[in-house]
Amino acid sequence: MNKKKISIVAVSAVVIVSLGLGFNSIFKKANTLETDNNDTVVSDQSIEKGDELNTEEAKVDKTETKKENKENKKDEDTTDSSGNSNENSSKSTKTDGTETKKPNNDEVEKTDNSSEKPKPSNNEKPKPGDSSEKPKPSNNEKPKPGNSSTKPKPENNQTITSPKPKNKTVTIAISCKTAINNGLNKKPGFSHLPSNGIILQNMKVEFNEGDTVFDILVKVTRKKGIHMEYRGSGSNTYIEGINNLYEFDGGSNSGWMYSVNGVYPNYGVGAYKVKSSDVIKFNYTCDLGADLGARAN
Repeated sequence: MNKKKISIVAVSAVVIVSLGLGFNSIFKKANTLETDNNDTVVSDQSIEKGDELNTEEAKVDKTETKKENKENKKDEDTTDSSGNSNENSSKSTKTDGTETKKPNNDEVEKTDNSSEKPKPSNNEKPKPGDSSEKPKPSNNEKPKPGNSSTKPKPENNQTITSPKPKNKTVTIAISCKTAINNGLNKKPGFSHLPSNGIILQNMKVEFNEGDTVFDILVKVTRKKGIHMEYRGSGSNTYIEGINNLYEFDGGSNSGWMYSVNGVYPNYGVGAYKVKSSDVIKFNYTCDLGADLGARAN
């Protein structure tokens, strides 16, 4: 009996274990199926996203290739206008598909050297077409008439001024020395007379054509503020007093006399017309001109 129970228990245990193993395998398969489904969904989404990225990249590639084609066309135009020297230097720039051949360093250096203009040596004269350096004229060469930098300057307009005509002048003086020598200034009422007898020193006066000795006397006495009194007019003008010294103040033969260039004329001051450089003197006499070295005629 015990052996049967043990065998039954063992069989049942084996059955239970096998069933458990079977269930485990079933559960594992179900889990693997779910994970596979999830992976397929994720892969599908990634595939869709990848397709979208590929399309965008393809568009960008297209635009870039268009730009490259335009730039290549521009480069081809510039290389065509540069001449044979640029064509020789651009042989290595041909493209086969997506690969481009790089030019050799030697050829690049040649093209760079060909772009520089040959500089003239010190002994060689620059050509006329060389705009970098223009020949300078030597110091010995005379400037050409067309050279604008050396145009003769116009001379200043010289204004010729004619000399102004000199103004006509005469010299006049007034003196009463004879009255002072007779002591008239010491008498009452004559203290105003100058002690040296000079009422007016030699003075130059401008005159107009036709002026008389009387006109000159009037000008100078008014200018200097000297008293002068007269009577009559024209050729009958007579000087009665100067500096408050009148006729007969120094005696019955006293009065004023005038001279022109040392000569006492025998007519009135209003009749004598002056000339340029005349010297006129009015002197007071106490003896009808005898004390002056002259007599009135």
